[in-house]
Amino acid sequence: MIKIIGIMSIFGGLGFLGLGFIFIVAGGSSNLRVGGACIGLGLVLLLLTYFLVKMESKRPTLVHQDINVQMSGSGEFKKRDIACPSCGAPVKDENIKLIDGGLMINCPFCEKVSALEEEPKW
Repeated sequence: MIKIIGIMSIFGGLGFLGLGFIFIVAGGSSNLRVGGACIGLGLVLLLLTYFLVKMESKRPTLVHQDINVQMSGSGEFKKRDIACPSCGAPVKDENIKLIDGGLMINCPFCEKVSALEEEPKW
């Protein structure tokens, strides 16, 4: 709505400025007064448009974005049995802990602590 008012006031302001100059060029005391009034009205309309645009640019605009992210692995996920690298005994999930970004295996049989090395996927 403000854009429509702004466009109308720009055209109206320019029209009144042109009309005012025509009256001033025509001469005569009454034409000078009407021309001055038209130029004044044209300037007021152009200033009104300027302030409307300035107020509109200061108003924050609400941007709505929909972001859809799908996560998937680089290959198949399969559960594998993990065995202790020292004694070969099966290790349960509760004996695997994440420490400093690496998986550590604590064997319940030989009580050795070792790092779980990930195999390459290729």
